[in-house]
Amino acid sequence: MKVAVIGGGIGGAELIRVATPGPLKFTLIEPKRQIEMQALYPEYLGGVARLQELTAPLKPFCERTGTIHVQEKALRLEGNTVVCEKSRVPFDCAVIATGAEQNYFGIKGVENTFSINTLEETKKARRFVEDMNPERIMIMGSGLTGVEAASILAESLDASIYIIEARERVLPLFSPQTSALVEKALSKKGVNILTSTMVCEIKKDCIMFADGTCLDCDMAIWTAGVKPSKFVQDLDLPKKNGWILVDEFLRAKDNIFAIGDAAWIEINGRLATKTGLEAERHAKHTAENLVRLAEGRPMEKYAIRASTDNQVALISLGSDCAVGVVGKMCIGAPTRLIYSLKSWIDKSFIKRFK
Repeated sequence: MKVAVIGGGIGGAELIRVATPGPLKFTLIEPKRQIEMQALYPEYLGGVARLQELTAPLKPFCERTGTIHVQEKALRLEGNTVVCEKSRVPFDCAVIATGAEQNYFGIKGVENTFSINTLEETKKARRFVEDMNPERIMIMGSGLTGVEAASILAESLDASIYIIEARERVLPLFSPQTSALVEKALSKKGVNILTSTMVCEIKKDCIMFADGTCLDCDMAIWTAGVKPSKFVQDLDLPKKNGWILVDEFLRAKDNIFAIGDAAWIEINGRLATKTGLEAERHAKHTAENLVRLAEGRPMEKYAIRASTDNQVALISLGSDCAVGVVGKMCIGAPTRLIYSLKSWIDKSFIKRFK
């Protein structure tokens, strides 16, 4: 059975790794030459992680798994064919794993910001930090990426670090208990936290707020949200809030599946989080279901582990501490042991593909 995997990030690459060897013939459609571990971008920004620790080349991985790598962007689906920039890839089943893009919500002056949503953007941000040695850094958004970036930069730089959050607390998608614990840890590191603060414009040397006030800055980093990729936006598939709506088998329709950030996964009233933990589980489950299809066996339903009402995460708060979160419960105070566990998990994941 021919399977086209669109996107070679955590979800797409892990699906191929789990399903091979086996009855499936994979074509991976991915313009990049490497697999990248997005969870380690904040550490790379702060100079804690090395480039080789967060990337793995696709060529040897594809050769090892017998996968055809089409190094092009996927443009659209036409029946059972993926139309790429130069190629057309026929399939029996397709898996959409294109991740997400940065969402700027129409804010003015976003060209004056840095992003750590892709490796190239993170490299650009790191070069700026190394070359310009900024003294005041504003991080807009206090999700996992914003909190981890602020923690690491506060340790690695002699600079004033600010987190700016539009909602009433940091990590607004987590429990109030988790938010309070993380906010305390950030404040202890000297991070300045501004909540209930709306950004309306970003200038080269300052951030303008909705109440008419402003703050000078030397560097602005945007981490305040994501949106579906253009490929997903253009697809004629069922959607929810722009994301591909899938059923309990992670199937959008018939022979097309969607996993990771590209998918809206809501099962029995629970909405899956857009995290690496869930993307990895989507990949493994879909790999197993595709093998079942190829062998003429019935598919199995997916069970969400980390949902918006029951978060599961390891949150890095710098080189010396991290916290574990399961639902409303934080696993212990921030400790070096939890940080070491998170770092080992992240770095071990990318080693699977080397």
